[in-house]
Amino acid sequence: MANIKSELKLNHTILFTMPSGEYNKNIVDVARALSGNVCYITTNKTLDSLRENFTKKKVNMKDIIFIDTISKAMMKVPDQSEGVYYVSSPGALTELSLVVKKFLKHEFDYLVFDAVTNLLTYQSVNMCSKFVADLVDKVKKSKTRSVFYAIESAENEAMISKVGTVVDKVIGGKIVKSPVTSLEKVEKLKTKKELQ
Repeated sequence: MANIKSELKLNHTILFTMPSGEYNKNIVDVARALSGNVCYITTNKTLDSLRENFTKKKVNMKDIIFIDTISKAMMKVPDQSEGVYYVSSPGALTELSLVVKKFLKHEFDYLVFDAVTNLLTYQSVNMCSKFVADLVDKVKKSKTRSVFYAIESAENEAMISKVGTVVDKVIGGKIVKSPVTSLEKVEKLKTKKELQ
């Protein structure tokens, strides 16, 4: 796995793609690596499940504030309690967007979005990618650095591709790649033609 903390010094926003089999290990590794104030948005696991996992793996959660989009859909919970804010559902993109906007005013060091591909269970690719593009834009206007998780699969390819064009860098498995700019594409085409 790439060093996420050093990548975030160089890039404001990162899309971190991973196979589902590496997901649990990667979320723990990243949580351990990010020291400072962290806003952790979960669309994948309940807060209780995440806390249990992080506690077992000795992740320091003292400076992590959670936005839990799962629990409220499953059980009765307040809008907020110590260290957590609950959103009604991962599909409630407008509500989630408003909550994140408020949170970004607190100038967190890092925002972790776990995971953008999970939104596809509730909304279309276009709705989800539009939401993430808007969120990336908000993050880039703040001092907060952000990592967005995506689970690699055939069904998630379109979403990963669209989100990959709006973030500063895409890190996937063992592959580290930056979105290719139009100028780079032109240079590559020129080089190909010169070689022919």
